[in-house]
Amino acid sequence: MGHTGSDSSSVKSPSIKSHRTLSDSHKKQIELLQLMSDYIAVATGPKQFEISEIASLASFDDEKEVQRYLLILEGQKLVSPYPQGDFTSSRWQITKQGIRAVRTISRATVQ
Repeated sequence: MGHTGSDSSSVKSPSIKSHRTLSDSHKKQIELLQLMSDYIAVATGPKQFEISEIASLASFDDEKEVQRYLLILEGQKLVSPYPQGDFTSSRWQITKQGIRAVRTISRATVQ
C-alpha cells in the first residue's frame, strides 16, 4: 500500500499561549473605560468628564497621559470628545460601543 502523506502524528497544532498578558497601556485604557462607565445615569446617559477629573479619579501621572489614552480609545470609537469632533476638548464621554466593550471585558475577566 502506498503512503499518502497524511500521517496525523506529524501534524503539529498551532502554539496557543495559555496565559496572555496585557500591556500597561492596555490596562490603563481599560481602567479609563471602566471609570467612565461607572458614571452612567439612566436618565441622562454617559457623564462628561473633564480630563483633570479623570486624571485624579484614575490616579494617572498627568493630564497629557490621560489625553493620549482618550485619543487611542476615540480611534476605536469607545469614547468621544464633547462637543463631538473637537479633539482639543477637555470634556470626554464613553460611547455606547465603549459601554459594550466594558461589559465584554468584565464578562471575560470574571470567568
